Amino acid sequence: MTLRSTFAQADSLLYRLRAAGTLLGVTDNTLRGYADHAGIAVRRASDLTPGAPAVRVFEPDTLFRLAQWRRAQNYVKAPAAGSGPVVVTVDVIKGGTGKTTTSVETALHLQLLGLRVLLVDLDVQANATQLMGYEPDLTLDEAEAYGVAPAAIVQDTFASVLMPFLEGRQRNQPVRALPAGVIKKPFGEHGPHLIPADTFLGDIEPALANAKGQRELYLRQLIAASLAGATPGLDLSVYDVIVFDCPPSVSFTSTAAIAAADLVIAPIRLDAFSVKGLTKLMSEIDGLDAAYHVRPELIILPTHYAPQLARIGRMQTQLNQYRDLIAPCAISASEEFPKSLDSYLPLTLQKPTCHPSKEYRLFAEHLHGRILALAAARRPTAS
Repeated sequence: MTLRSTFAQADSLLYRLRAAGTLLGVTDNTLRGYADHAGIAVRRASDLTPGAPAVRVFEPDTLFRLAQWRRAQNYVKAPAAGSGPVVVTVDVIKGGTGKTTTSVETALHLQLLGLRVLLVDLDVQANATQLMGYEPDLTLDEAEAYGVAPAAIVQDTFASVLMPFLEGRQRNQPVRALPAGVIKKPFGEHGPHLIPADTFLGDIEPALANAKGQRELYLRQLIAASLAGATPGLDLSVYDVIVFDCPPSVSFTSTAAIAAADLVIAPIRLDAFSVKGLTKLMSEIDGLDAAYHVRPELIILPTHYAPQLARIGRMQTQLNQYRDLIAPCAISASEEFPKSLDSYLPLTLQKPTCHPSKEYRLFAEHLHGRILALAAARRPTAS
């Protein structure tokens, strides 16, 4: 029996030209040209099913390889080498707003746009981890019974990254080497990478609460230390973007992720409770600015949009006071998003041509421009 590397049935993900072109944002003819010139093997339907038409079928790994090939050919814009990763934190103090969906879909689409993305799950519920193909509740000795390889089991989380860093800082000692395999690669080397979560991730919260000094800045300092080569086993310089998926509650972990961010995305379900959560988030950003002169840019992303509902109009009116912060697109309400969790796959990879998937593509394109501007602003000017 061949063991899968994740819980997702990734072998079923095969895309014809239209769906593959939608994922890469190109026409059928352009995609044909890429397939002919990139030197990347593209399978044929007849290779998989005897008697089927010999049409091209694209696997996720093939599409992610093509996305990186486009970058190498300068067909898409990317941050300059050495600019360091732009940190995107997805957070709002309210559950059910589409926060985890936004984290995963954004990471996926940014990777398809040619960026190199690391998604970090900071929520003990581990929904982002599940959407990326991993089941955090199972142990190594249970893997084979579920038809998966040991790599599909979550053994290390962001706690495995942050705890050695905190210990080193508190004791004024070098950071000990991180365990191998902390970073998961559910769609191969060229897809978005993941630092997963499980229940043991909760160890971060008391560790930060009891840490000495500016505990809100420890994630920010961890990233800086990694870029300086001071975190053995963790090289964040290879990424253009780090996406933090935060828990839907007030915590030291969330505050530290906000303080580390260049951009904070607030997915706002158009109801009164979500708008109150936005007010709390903005207050937290103001507090970080007052204490540490740290102020990430805020992007408000309306989610669960359904124009036929009367309350949507009322909530839009309330959000108008923040119109300069609102993304130029919204994400429609869809029953497909919660169903996607059962398949351990993002909705976009399951249904790339569905309307919500296209909306996240538009949002990622908007975010891509902001990321490029932030990265460009970091480049030293010539004297």
